[in-house]
Amino acid sequence: MSRLPLVGSLLAGATRVRVVNLRELLGHRLRVITSLMVIVVAATLMVAVLGTYGSLTSSVQKLSATISGTADLEVAGIVDSGVDDQLAGEIRRDAPAARSVVPLINSSVFIDGKRTTVLGSDNNITALSGDLRDAVQGAATSEGTDLTTLMSGISVGTGTGLQKGQEVTINGVDTTVTMVIDAPEAQTINGGRFVFAYLGLAQQITDHEGRVDSILVTKEPGATTDELRDQLKGVVDGRAVVVDPDFRAKQAETAASVTRDSTLLVSLISLVIAGFLVFNTMNMAVASRRSSIAMIRALGGRRGPLVADLIGEAALFGLVGGLIGVPIGILAGRWAIGQLPDVLSSYGATVEFSLPGYAAPAAVVACVLACCAASVLAARSVFTVSPIEAMSSSVAADQQSGRGIAAKICAVLGVVLIVAGWLMSDEIQGRAVVTAGIVFCVGMLLVCYALTPPLVAAVTWLAGRFGGPGKLSAVNTERAPRRAWATLMTVAVAITVGLCTSGVMNNLVSSITGSLSGLADPDFYVSSQEKSSIPDGPVIDPAVTEAVAAVPGVERVVRGQWAAVNVGESRVLLQGLEPETSAPFVRKARPEVIQEVLAGRGMVMSHTLARNLDVDAGDTVEIASPTGFHQLPVLQLVDYVSINSGTAAISSDLLSQWFNRPGATFLQVDLEPGADREQMRPLIEAAADGATSMPMNVYTGQEGLDATKASVEQSGAFAIAIQWIVAVVAAVALLNTLLLSVIERKRELGVLRAMGASRRFVRRMVLAEAAAVAAVGSLLGVVMGTALHVVGNKILTETTSVQVQYSPQIVIGIYVVVAFVLCFAGAFFPAARAGRMNISEAILTE
Repeated sequence: MSRLPLVGSLLAGATRVRVVNLRELLGHRLRVITSLMVIVVAATLMVAVLGTYGSLTSSVQKLSATISGTADLEVAGIVDSGVDDQLAGEIRRDAPAARSVVPLINSSVFIDGKRTTVLGSDNNITALSGDLRDAVQGAATSEGTDLTTLMSGISVGTGTGLQKGQEVTINGVDTTVTMVIDAPEAQTINGGRFVFAYLGLAQQITDHEGRVDSILVTKEPGATTDELRDQLKGVVDGRAVVVDPDFRAKQAETAASVTRDSTLLVSLISLVIAGFLVFNTMNMAVASRRSSIAMIRALGGRRGPLVADLIGEAALFGLVGGLIGVPIGILAGRWAIGQLPDVLSSYGATVEFSLPGYAAPAAVVACVLACCAASVLAARSVFTVSPIEAMSSSVAADQQSGRGIAAKICAVLGVVLIVAGWLMSDEIQGRAVVTAGIVFCVGMLLVCYALTPPLVAAVTWLAGRFGGPGKLSAVNTERAPRRAWATLMTVAVAITVGLCTSGVMNNLVSSITGSLSGLADPDFYVSSQEKSSIPDGPVIDPAVTEAVAAVPGVERVVRGQWAAVNVGESRVLLQGLEPETSAPFVRKARPEVIQEVLAGRGMVMSHTLARNLDVDAGDTVEIASPTGFHQLPVLQLVDYVSINSGTAAISSDLLSQWFNRPGATFLQVDLEPGADREQMRPLIEAAADGATSMPMNVYTGQEGLDATKASVEQSGAFAIAIQWIVAVVAAVALLNTLLLSVIERKRELGVLRAMGASRRFVRRMVLAEAAAVAAVGSLLGVVMGTALHVVGNKILTETTSVQVQYSPQIVIGIYVVVAFVLCFAGAFFPAARAGRMNISEAILTE
């Protein structure tokens, strides 16, 4: 018998949902569709962002797994010059926990002008159960190629375009293609554009005589990874780094963090906006159902179940919208992959879209929670509905919204969150600072909710200035404050998102341009890398320097070097400075500091690297290198755009000596006064190309700076696209709200027409309300957008390590004009509908 009350409760709940909730949803399809749209967009953006940047990490992880197989640890070179190949023998001798020790070449060469990955190892690679080993053995078995033949030539992926038996010269080494590997797992290696050779030949091809890039190690049965790690560290003694084989995936994640954080920030803000619009929907739902709810109350219904029904309805919105948004987000993520800057070329990985397992559930749960949280405030209104209101006007009962204890709580909580968000943007370090923008945004929305009476009063006052129709519109606005607040807040939110996103990205680009002062000073750069990439190698043939310097019209050639250095599992960029080098570090640091750096008595470090290494100016840093440990004092910290885990500058001589990298990775070329750049460019290109077989890139200093700016703008393009999506959804929500305002006043408008009001008068009344809402909403949006813009600058200052300076956006006026156009466009159809309304049908409306 105990089950009967439970069954009765469930049946009663189902009846309530069917009679009240579902009937109302079916009767307001446009409202439902609009609410679902914004939730779908929020879920889409979250899945797209998480999927896009998760794909970067997973692509490198797949590459690492393909190559390293079952290796437990990797002894990696600190820079691309690798480690002494004799170190493998030392590990076999002095690390008893090591079972298999596999030397590995993993470098790049250029074949037909295209970067090609070169992999090489010895027979010990058979100890690693990896996809690379399986692919090589499988191809050899299928083609009947014996081991001796394999060792005499190279095996290539299908992406190289080479054929079996073809003779090819790579870096001056003549060899023959003995096998083409067409296995699916091999496509993860640079899209199939790779060469595999046995160790000796691979060392010749990559100019790694006596050196390897890394050594893969598996542990003995019964040994622990920590035990093996300690033994390896003792053997290498600072000449290499001992890391997990997937450490490159962590470096790739760090390299993409700036772009990911900026887009994730906008995506999370869009989720807040989705919650806000759901709140508007539920608010209007409660207002339109007051008579139904009051009737249920009069028949004995309790408040608790009714509130639960509304929150459940909001949860259903979140669940359905989230589930619809997941597949759309996957498609958007696949599209976004092709729009991102190339951050994986140095790893030899091909980006393949891969949705992290947590992305879809996280997006759906976030949407459900946001909708439920947004509906709580709206559902609170049920507690103000008394049974006596069953026969009362739902609109009249709406007059008290925004007042009472809830408004006071929202005001206090909103101010606290605004202050907290501001302080968080100043105090929190690292990527967690992104949460400050969410806290600040929620705080502003809560304060706006608490300020419903004055905001509605402003709309009422302004509408009353538009003559007779405006005065009547003011009365309608005053009687339905919830609808007026929801409409003006929709306008404000659209402007806020637009101003914040475009302002932050524009300020970021201009600030990065300022932080890279000195980069555009040289007339030309000569590098083996494209102009959009950091010129960190390979080292340029010295003959190129001599050939370029000999070109008539060239006044000076300054060598320079960047090196990607593995510091533990982090990737740090070191620049080697020479006298007369033109570089941001030289511009930012004090002249006496630069002199000390050039003399080899110190280093300049970016704030990002200093924070990651937990050092400050004046501290001494121990630097691991292939030649052992070295110490240098940090002379000065400077702002430098966040690249990988940070940047630093030391003397070019020290960089060459410590890291076994003699030479330059780029050249700065200055012309004689009066020399014509356009005429000199082909001469320099011809000289550089004629001195080496390596493809060389020649570009002006301004082109190098513009390429860096374009990379930042490309990163921000995703965020800008998100901004416009949110703005379009807000515009649809605005149209929906204005249309609902006419539908819900159908009887009132019919009475006005019966009393003699002309169609023109009714249309002007609707347009007057739209104009007042647009004006107040635009002003509020400018204030909120500017505030969020400032906080967004603080957040990006922390995540990018560039001092993002605030500057007002001239597009503010454009956004205000667009808001007015949207309001009038949104009000035009409702106004026309009101003017064409059938008087008899309108008066008979319940």
